[in-house]
Amino acid sequence: MSPSTDTTLGLLGTGKIGSAVFSGFCSPNGWQPKHAYVSARTKTKADALVAKFPGRVTIGASNQEIVDKSDVIFIGLLPNVAREELPKLLFTGKKVVSMMATIPYEELLQLVKLPSESVVRSVPLPAAAKRAGPILAYPDNAFARDLFAQIGTPVMVAEEAEITKLTGITALISFFYATCDTTQKWCVNNGVGDQASRDYIASFFHALATAGAESTEGFGEMADEAATPGGLNEQVHRALQGNGGYELVADQLDAIFERLSGTAPAARPARN
Repeated sequence: MSPSTDTTLGLLGTGKIGSAVFSGFCSPNGWQPKHAYVSARTKTKADALVAKFPGRVTIGASNQEIVDKSDVIFIGLLPNVAREELPKLLFTGKKVVSMMATIPYEELLQLVKLPSESVVRSVPLPAAAKRAGPILAYPDNAFARDLFAQIGTPVMVAEEAEITKLTGITALISFFYATCDTTQKWCVNNGVGDQASRDYIASFFHALATAGAESTEGFGEMADEAATPGGLNEQVHRALQGNGGYELVADQLDAIFERLSGTAPAARPARN
């Protein structure tokens, strides 16, 4: 369900992620808020939003004015700034969406002094500017789900700890692009044009991601199904299984989880 067209949005802390989220909301290819009020913190980004969406985005005179004029307030402040500024603001009757990665939910509730049904912790990605990509949120909440569905795929988790585990997946961005780069360089080195190889690889992986998103099969089942006995996929799949290539990915996810949480990851099941 789309939010009301009368909904107004506010943004405290106009940083990279906040700018991406509000660019997504205010772009003309989908639902748009009636108006958006953004803070002057990181003024260059705030000015850029006003210039990009004239008549729809306004820089608020103060944080309290932004809160007062908005139905839903997104918070993208640095943690130390948030702990100093949020207790000074009155959020009565408002909805709040935190985009602050290191402030846990219970502390967030104390900072904004609102009931849990009015507050959500979230982890949007820069792709939200294109109305694409996953958006983690806790707890499951109808107003947040409906809003996030306008700019991506809302992933509402049942436990706050799941946010840390899934956030670690974003550490694979460079790995993905480096895999594409390795593949393209191989193509070019073997006589394929630079642009042709890039176009093919980008479309190829996009198609695989789309198929994975639309399928009800597990990813492991899809991998095995593609690995036809004696076929090309089986050759690569078995080689990477045999030399521990996939385990290297899991090793890094373990390391990222430990870095983010300060705790050891769960033991992995034995390999078949």
